[in-house]
Amino acid sequence: MARSTTTPAATPSAAPVAPKLTLLYSMEALLGDRFSLGPVPYGQERIVIPIVGGSFEGPRLNGTVLNLGADWRLTDAAGQIRPDARYNIRTHDGTNIFVQTEGFPLPDGRTMLRGKFETGRNGTYGWLNEVVGVGVLRREGTSAVRIEMWHAEPGN
Repeated sequence: MARSTTTPAATPSAAPVAPKLTLLYSMEALLGDRFSLGPVPYGQERIVIPIVGGSFEGPRLNGTVLNLGADWRLTDAAGQIRPDARYNIRTHDGTNIFVQTEGFPLPDGRTMLRGKFETGRNGTYGWLNEVVGVGVLRREGTSAVRIEMWHAEPGN
């Protein structure tokens, strides 16, 4: 007799609970002169936009955006701009944090972001290594962007 290889669907015991969002920071990132790598194998064009400074402020961390990073954004085959940024921030007390964001555009011109953070495990900000970041980016002309970054946690 053949055994079934399918797993029965889980029966939900309660309605899904929305995640809780807590503000990490509001950031203004200053941008340098962009340049194009031209057509690339993974899309129509890759444009590099240096991130040259800025500041961020939130309930648990604040500081400056370092002149050390860029957005290697891709215009995909459908013509959508996909951010792919890696940059560094420094807190007011001197802790360096590496930030990675990627995302997708919204019809209203804003961009949704996924954020990932990396810093010393045992330091004051080690908790950031486990954060799932959700952000919204708004352009401020061609020389700056504003990012609101949130910590997504399980709801109660």
